[in-house]
Amino acid sequence: MVNYPQLSLSQQQGLPALLQVKKIAQLFEDSTHQLWQCHTVDGDMMLKVCDEENVKRSSFWQGMSLLFAVDLPQQLGLFSRVYDSISEISHLDIPDYIAANSADHTADLPAFILAKMISGTSVDKGNVDDDMIASLAKHLSRLHQRQTMQWGSLLDAPLSEQHWPLRLHSTLETLAEKRTIPPLILGAALHQAKTISSSYFSPIMLDLRWDQFLHEKGKLSALVDLDAIVIGPRELELVILEYFFTQQQANVFRHHYQQSQIIPDLSSLRTAYRLLLFLMNILGENDVDTWMHAPTRFN
Repeated sequence: MVNYPQLSLSQQQGLPALLQVKKIAQLFEDSTHQLWQCHTVDGDMMLKVCDEENVKRSSFWQGMSLLFAVDLPQQLGLFSRVYDSISEISHLDIPDYIAANSADHTADLPAFILAKMISGTSVDKGNVDDDMIASLAKHLSRLHQRQTMQWGSLLDAPLSEQHWPLRLHSTLETLAEKRTIPPLILGAALHQAKTISSSYFSPIMLDLRWDQFLHEKGKLSALVDLDAIVIGPRELELVILEYFFTQQQANVFRHHYQQSQIIPDLSSLRTAYRLLLFLMNILGENDVDTWMHAPTRFN
């Protein structure tokens, strides 16, 4: 019998019998999961085991905790609800949830999630075409149509609109203590954070990247990483998009997105949101000036 890697025997009880396992190389140095492709009697599955030490060191998850009150290891055990929720909204395939553990996680009982693998190929940003961008616009517009006055974790959004500028300002201050940020940039971002208000909040994905999606025959087909979906202002997600669209791609996205949603003016919040994303290290950029002066795609 083949054992699931990293999991205790008690954690493996009730899981599909494992036939073969293959470790998957981490894409980023600060990756917070160890990944294995598991061939089981019930088909191929993906095992994600949370590396809690990396979570503690990760500026991304520090930001998620400070701003959205999201604790990654604790949240994994509740992911059946996350998968179900996004499956109800998106037209993309979402992996079938199999099992997870987090409530009593320790060094011997790590937090993990097991989900069925979906057929398809990881999207390479160099091969993105207009059809994929249109599909992404459809996916995001559907999520953004789910509107609420509360924000926070996707599973529990207890924070009200007036908390957003306060927590954003506090999170920027705390994360900036660990980086050397020019005073003019930090001051402008902190000032802007105090003035930001959102009329509603929606499901958004803070680690939005093309490699979180799969495609088949050139069509965007699936979303496979749901760890960092929270309830927050859609404007924050639109600011993220400016970093991986060319202007032509942004125009295609705008055309399709605005069939159901209007892209708002981002000028009054872009500085604060860009600095937040830089401090959370969402794309690995180390030069704050380069990051803050990236092209604006949605003017």
